[in-house]
Amino acid sequence: MIKNYIKVALRNIIRYPTYAGINIIGLSIGIVCSLLLLLFILDELSYDSQHKNSDRIYRVVSHIKTLDTELTLATSMPPMGPTLHNDYSEVESFLRIKNNGELLVMSGQNKFYEDKIYTVDSTFFDFFDFNLINGDRKTCLVEPNSIVISETLALKYFANENPIGKTLKTGGDETPRRVTGVMQDPESNSHIHPNGLISYSSLPRMGQIEWGNLNDYTYILLPKSYNIDLFQKNFEVVNERHIRPLFEQFNAQANFILQPLSSIHLHSKLEGEIEPTGDIYYIYIFGAISVFMLIIASINYMNLATARSANRSREVGIRKAMGSYKLQLIGQFMSESIVITLLAVVISSILVFFLIPSFNELTGKNLSLDFLTNPIVVLVLLGIVVLVGLVGGSYPSFFLANFDPSEVLKGKYSGKRGNAQLRKILVITQFSISLVMVISTWVVFDQLQYLKNKELGFNKDRVLRIALNGPQATQKYEVLKNAMLAYPNIEAIGSGRSTPGGNNLSMNGISVESEDGMMIEKVFQTIYIDNEYLNTLEIPLVSGRNFSRNVQLDTSQSVIVNEEMVKHMGWENPIGKKFGVIVNENLEMKSMHVVGVIKDFHLRALKEPILPVVVRNTVENDNMLVRLKPEDISGTIKFMEKSWSEIISNRPFEYNFIEQDFNEQYEADQKRGEVFGVFAIFTIMISCLGLFGLASFTAESRRKEIGIRKVVGASVSGIVLMMSFEFLKLVLAAVLIAFPVAYVIMGQWLEEFAFRMEMSPISFLLSTLLTLLIAFVTVSYHSITSATSNPSNALRE
Repeated sequence: MIKNYIKVALRNIIRYPTYAGINIIGLSIGIVCSLLLLLFILDELSYDSQHKNSDRIYRVVSHIKTLDTELTLATSMPPMGPTLHNDYSEVESFLRIKNNGELLVMSGQNKFYEDKIYTVDSTFFDFFDFNLINGDRKTCLVEPNSIVISETLALKYFANENPIGKTLKTGGDETPRRVTGVMQDPESNSHIHPNGLISYSSLPRMGQIEWGNLNDYTYILLPKSYNIDLFQKNFEVVNERHIRPLFEQFNAQANFILQPLSSIHLHSKLEGEIEPTGDIYYIYIFGAISVFMLIIASINYMNLATARSANRSREVGIRKAMGSYKLQLIGQFMSESIVITLLAVVISSILVFFLIPSFNELTGKNLSLDFLTNPIVVLVLLGIVVLVGLVGGSYPSFFLANFDPSEVLKGKYSGKRGNAQLRKILVITQFSISLVMVISTWVVFDQLQYLKNKELGFNKDRVLRIALNGPQATQKYEVLKNAMLAYPNIEAIGSGRSTPGGNNLSMNGISVESEDGMMIEKVFQTIYIDNEYLNTLEIPLVSGRNFSRNVQLDTSQSVIVNEEMVKHMGWENPIGKKFGVIVNENLEMKSMHVVGVIKDFHLRALKEPILPVVVRNTVENDNMLVRLKPEDISGTIKFMEKSWSEIISNRPFEYNFIEQDFNEQYEADQKRGEVFGVFAIFTIMISCLGLFGLASFTAESRRKEIGIRKVVGASVSGIVLMMSFEFLKLVLAAVLIAFPVAYVIMGQWLEEFAFRMEMSPISFLLSTLLTLLIAFVTVSYHSITSATSNPSNALRE
């Protein structure tokens, strides 16, 4: 019986290749897209699961609160880990990780700035199961000035030599570090991807015991299935003993929370993450898209199968007259549906194999080609065969099997009974989903363009950021600046410790004068700049003056604030207002006063609000900012590199444009938007494939009607518009559903941005026009073919 079902199914596929082709292509596109999105989702959900103790590892998160400011940080104090381990027996181990930012690494003539080189405790490999190729996991990070490097760095600095025992110099002070291990480059599905690890014992002891600094990522290991809610009480004790007395001086509070390792990548939206994280919101969106694409593909099958009911009615009538049971007919049509779905799954699996490299490039992932070895993927594919096959074939099967053979064989079946309304609902559903995706894609790209083009409060065009690392670079800064300013295409040069677009969160406890003259304790963001920083970035002064080299006390007694600070403090006249700033480890305060107010400008991505900022003057900074003139930029950079190598011989010349720094912060959203756009195109394709097939069978069923209309004088254009409008009005109905759905979904997405555009009606209207145009082109072929055909051919039958 089953063998016969399959034979008949294959015979029908061969007999009606257009119908079968549309179904198989539509299903294949839907399954390919769903499978790629599934692989993306599985990769995102697998983050940090490769570590055997992943369910026992927790990160200590800090929640800092002042009178009117709250911050939740991914970091905590350096002594937190050792204190928890020593005082509470349930803490089996601890690990601290300190991010060194861009760190200079040198070996012989090889000199490069490297990122993701972290300072870590010797327990690092007890927490994270990164593969150590050479070295001892237990001892490689015990001794001071030990360093473990990745395979990539080992090849970069030592070529094919064995690096174990050799020396690398790191940092501005060129500290020698002995290589004690080489680890395999970390897998992509980890919230941390170290290029190198420096032993924590290399740090000065004072830095390891200070409770005031929130610089370390602290992890602890708890027993399996431990109730972490019980542990929160322990933080209250630690807070009372070590932290509260310190923070109360600034009217601040600190609370601590345990964050499971498994939740860091997708559920963490904290300040100062060690590396960029994902977002569970996109997992929900991509999961919904993958399901919707399968639904759209299934709708195609149901639409086309019911539209072809007239063609199959005589077959059903004959089968019933010859003694076939209703259940047998249902089995026959179900078998056809499952065979078509199975063929689509096989084709999809082959296509996915070849598309994964391009998909990896689009998403920045590293998905494996052996995806069919993943049992989840295999189960999903089997589920698609069963569910899409059964669901897609369910209505056609029951509908066709219910035909009355006597009516059919008398020729009384019209081919329209009972299914026209359902087809309309299914088409509206298809295009509602497609239109939501098109609108959402449009809004995503509009928002990204808004972020890139928004006025930032400074001029980011043609500004280079160059790292100043080490005493030689900072001491010879003035010589270097003067040499570069002699070149006519260099407009201005300044320096600062913080630059726009970088990781610039530096919060400090500060005593500040209120409008009524009282000194109150606050926590504000602080940046350090030289006298030319504001001019180089073209940040305008609102009132007062800039720092000046002619005023020696500016470095010790003067500050500049932004407009947000003035607004926050409620100052009517900010010039002369006092600040009390901590100047040493003994918490000694020095009095400073405001000499100028600058326009608000964005130090960080526009997802973040502009904070009140205190700007202090300093002559030794980490970054050199150079504004170039538009003429011969490449030639100017070559001159700068030559000047650099002549004056600063022991540091590489590396630069980045400030505009690049900003754009990198939106890179993840850009990639997600591109993924969204690609799959929006595919949903339209699948919907239009179904519309094309449906238009084909509609045109066929209305041949006589069209012939009669032409005989009585109907024009070709009138017939084309009549047939096209029947489908286009369904798309217009879909618009009424899609608009509010898309508005709500994208409204929630835009909430992530502190600065966001207002959703424009133009995006919705253009998306609608685009969809209508595509739908019109899709159905017009059959409309035109039917309208231009000879009516005598139809009327002769």
